[in-house]
Amino acid sequence: MSRARTPQTRARIRRWARLEDLSRWILSVGAVAFAAAVPAGIGLALWFWIAGVERFDVFAWLYGSGLGVLLIGTGLDVWTNSRLVEARFADGRRTVGVIGEVVELPETDIDGNPAYHLLVSAELPGRPALRRTIDWGSGDSSGPDDRWAGRAVCFRHNTFDPDDEHDVLFDGWPEDWTESRR
Repeated sequence: MSRARTPQTRARIRRWARLEDLSRWILSVGAVAFAAAVPAGIGLALWFWIAGVERFDVFAWLYGSGLGVLLIGTGLDVWTNSRLVEARFADGRRTVGVIGEVVELPETDIDGNPAYHLLVSAELPGRPALRRTIDWGSGDSSGPDDRWAGRAVCFRHNTFDPDDEHDVLFDGWPEDWTESRR
């Protein structure tokens, strides 16, 4: 937040950070509720079996409410996290760099597809060259490859520190940027 240049951006970052904290709290409550529902459901099933109670709707409420809170927390967390990242780079400078290398990571994304680091450098007049690392989840099994080396890429950054590799937000491709200005 200290890199935000305007009070409006700092307020926006604070607002999204508070919402992210709330979403993480809801996510934690949902995870605990869903995890606690398993032994509670087993206990209720035994009690209902011994007592001869036939109220199966209780289990739907028990597991459904825990799962519902967990899903709400997850959705809210995904939504607020992306908005917080956008807010952190709202005052960022837009720069066009060149992909120097595509590194395939040993771990995969959530769908089992390969994940990559795009090592990007950008020459700025009167400043040292910026080096940034863009995390890239392919979304499919094809993903980027060595042919991407040398390709231009747009990114946002908040500092001119040449070695702050993670001060970066992917901002599209230059060809998309010029087409949108027509």
